[in-house]
Amino acid sequence: MKKTLVLIFALLSVNFVLAQSVIISGRVASEKRPADISLVTIVDGNTAVIANAVPSADGSFGFAFKPDYEGFYMIGGTKDIDVQFPVYIKGGENFNVVINDKAISFEGKVTPENKILAQWVAMSEVVRNKSHYWMGSRSIYKDFFPELEALAAEVPAFIAGISTKNAKFNELMKDYVKFSTEYYAINYLMVPRASHPTKEELTSYYKSLVTPNHFVTDNVLQIPMSKRYMSMYVTFASERERDTDKQLLILGTDKQKAEYLSYSVLSRFKSYDLYLDFVEKYGKYFATPAQKKLLEDTGAKLYETRSGGVAANFTYPDASGKMISLSDFKGKVVLVDVWATWCGPCKQQIPFMKKLEEELHGMDVVILSVSVDEEKDKEKWKQMVIDEKLGGVHIFASGWSKICKDYKITGIPRFMLFDKNGNVISTEAPRPSDPALKTLIMKYLK
Repeated sequence: MKKTLVLIFALLSVNFVLAQSVIISGRVASEKRPADISLVTIVDGNTAVIANAVPSADGSFGFAFKPDYEGFYMIGGTKDIDVQFPVYIKGGENFNVVINDKAISFEGKVTPENKILAQWVAMSEVVRNKSHYWMGSRSIYKDFFPELEALAAEVPAFIAGISTKNAKFNELMKDYVKFSTEYYAINYLMVPRASHPTKEELTSYYKSLVTPNHFVTDNVLQIPMSKRYMSMYVTFASERERDTDKQLLILGTDKQKAEYLSYSVLSRFKSYDLYLDFVEKYGKYFATPAQKKLLEDTGAKLYETRSGGVAANFTYPDASGKMISLSDFKGKVVLVDVWATWCGPCKQQIPFMKKLEEELHGMDVVILSVSVDEEKDKEKWKQMVIDEKLGGVHIFASGWSKICKDYKITGIPRFMLFDKNGNVISTEAPRPSDPALKTLIMKYLK
């Protein structure tokens, strides 16, 4: 009986997993076929290609995958400026799509969500193609504005009719219809055209776009083209205001502000000093792991480890969990030792480091040891610090993280020296076994 129950449970588990898998069969019907078709996710306004398919001779392609989330996905090119089409995925879908130039249609058993989505894609096709795919259009505002006004007039009734049994979809789809219409309207004004309207020539729809608390929730970050749309909306609503603080007042949440800053401001920086000013002022908005990683990676690209330059700060926990930063030791010369418990050459330097520490005792010098051991070896690191009676300050970087990215560290041991003002003396300092290290330290203690 027990074996029978186990077998039944196993079968149910397999059926459940299979039910969550998604199969999309497709065909490119147009004569001009892309080299490949991408399946793209949308997470916090960021897009990522999760699969590619090369159309066969008859234009057919397909995807089979397990979705990481319920919501909008895109089929088409790899970038949001490419031809892409939205689909709504919950898990368990099995449907067919036909792509014909800049249009898509669904075939077979289509979910209620994708039926409504397909209606909107068809309904907004003319306006979308003239605005978003502007490079292939010779449209001018005199022909576009009447079409936009006609679409905008149909939007309220269309939104009111979105009523499936899926409350999550209903909410997202209503926002998608509203925001994508706004995007098509604003994008049309922002891209090159043969002629552009004056402010007085803008239609009534444009005059209704700017409203208080425009982005009440973060739903905007789950819809196609969200970062580009938010950036353009801020530009339009602020009347091209250049003050970042004033621009941020238009957005509703810290997540929106971080994504806007990453798309519209952070990418413009060419110097590390400007990046540091940005982080000091706006770093507080970058709260999610992905946002923090983007901020760190940007700093690592900009940072130049030149003598006399500002040190790239880093913060890691000590053995008790207290967070310690390089910047905590301004006013002292700081010798940073990047090492790991598994590193033979690192351990060879321990006796020389102990001797150097004794010789510098009582002086304005801090020895800051940063372990790049992986998280699984954290207890081993703690025990080695105790067993070897290692002095100085010890912190745990948990692998090749920020410090390694910023200072381009690919091998250890690595010794770096910083002056009392937090500036770089050397990121390739001599090892403690070399008397030149002590000589260099003493030079900056005078």
